[in-house]
Amino acid sequence: MYGHRISVLVCFSVTALGFLCPSPAGGKSPATEGWKLLIDDHWIESKSGVERVLHQPEKHPDNPLIKGDAPWASNPYCYGTVLYDEASSQFRLWYMSYNAGLPLHERTPILYAVSKDGIAWERPALGLAEFRGSKQNNILMWHYGHHDLYSPSVVKDDQDPDPRRRYKMIWWDFPNGRKGYRDDGMCVAFSPDGIHWNKHPGNPVLSAKKQERSISDVMAVMYDRAAKKFVTYSKGWADPWPAFRQIVRTESENFIDWSEPEVVITHAHNENDPQSYGMSVTQYDDVYLGLMCSYKKPGDETIDIQLVVSRDNQAWERVAGQQTFLPLGEDGSWDDGMIFCAPLIEYENRVLIYYGGWDGPHNTSRRRSGIGLASLRKQGFVSLDAGESPGVVTTEPFTPTNQPLVVNADAEGGTVRVELLGDDGKPLPGYSAAECEPLTGDGVEQRIRWRNHDTPPADATVRLRFQLRNASLYAFRWAETER
Repeated sequence: MYGHRISVLVCFSVTALGFLCPSPAGGKSPATEGWKLLIDDHWIESKSGVERVLHQPEKHPDNPLIKGDAPWASNPYCYGTVLYDEASSQFRLWYMSYNAGLPLHERTPILYAVSKDGIAWERPALGLAEFRGSKQNNILMWHYGHHDLYSPSVVKDDQDPDPRRRYKMIWWDFPNGRKGYRDDGMCVAFSPDGIHWNKHPGNPVLSAKKQERSISDVMAVMYDRAAKKFVTYSKGWADPWPAFRQIVRTESENFIDWSEPEVVITHAHNENDPQSYGMSVTQYDDVYLGLMCSYKKPGDETIDIQLVVSRDNQAWERVAGQQTFLPLGEDGSWDDGMIFCAPLIEYENRVLIYYGGWDGPHNTSRRRSGIGLASLRKQGFVSLDAGESPGVVTTEPFTPTNQPLVVNADAEGGTVRVELLGDDGKPLPGYSAAECEPLTGDGVEQRIRWRNHDTPPADATVRLRFQLRNASLYAFRWAETER
């Protein structure tokens, strides 16, 4: 139910392999609130008898959910964004189509769709943009008229005091005419409702300079709540341009003035570590998760998805030794050539990944696309697993202030026990593994209890020692109330 599993013994750091450009690493937060993912060893002091397992998402059986069945949207795909709107209880999708064979002015519209359940999508007749004499379509806007546009990416900003800027979009375009790739760059637009957009008159806000510290035409934007900045991740190029593709990062406080792009992920440029083709990033619990498009060149020029992780939204590590997170479909399927992902959504204890799939690799010209859905359990990216032989995981110290401990774990057919260790490394009285009521079920929020205690001692600094048998541990947190 929760997708495919890939076992790995360690979580490789790209820095150790020499492929990640250096930047300051984030330190541990003293706060105990919030979920602690076990996707890396950030919160772990020691572990034995466990292996780190990557879980691949499960693709929806009705994929593709959005097909190229409209004349103005013959090849829909996600370069794009999906948001869940609590106020209207609906999913909202901003995406694009590449209408191969049509004239330039009809070729790359930005489109809009809505859904109540995230599966059945409606494409409303917006009446905004004309296609062949009619505005009865779901087109939000066209490009500037000089070149195809790419990569529309949207954030909702409830903190902006100007209601006309509640929604913000980036995309790649040529605002002032195509002059030998000297005029392209990142453009921005603002909207009060996500439907009616006003292009910024100063576009492009960041030019593609065709050098290593420069953006290119595959981009995705997110808002970093910790830094209070907008951050865009873009496909970039290694010097001498164009050598091979890599990932660059730029940030802004006002969505108009952007920093000079910095390279954050680069590659050995061989078959084991070929290239990347863009990355969407989501701030998820205590980490930043990137869905990196892994472009197999040298290789067969297909594109699948690898998972990368950061603690500070700057320094990135590959997860599971560069193994595939979201794979291509089987040969002959609609998504057997290339995959591009929207940012993650957590909905009803599931993680939803909307993605654009193509039925041919990058070096084919006749290919078709659609938009599909893959999902996995809440926080279900990576787990620490033990088999019949018990495994032990000991955390860094925490001060939980008498809050209950909750874990995301699958212990069906096994057990999870937790003991609290004092400064001397020994279990606190009443909080040993023998006194812990074992978990034996599968759940994303299971409360830990001891024989005579429902919560840890107040203001005590403790380490958690998890004891696992035939179980998978995904995450833990100190919770104010039981859910």
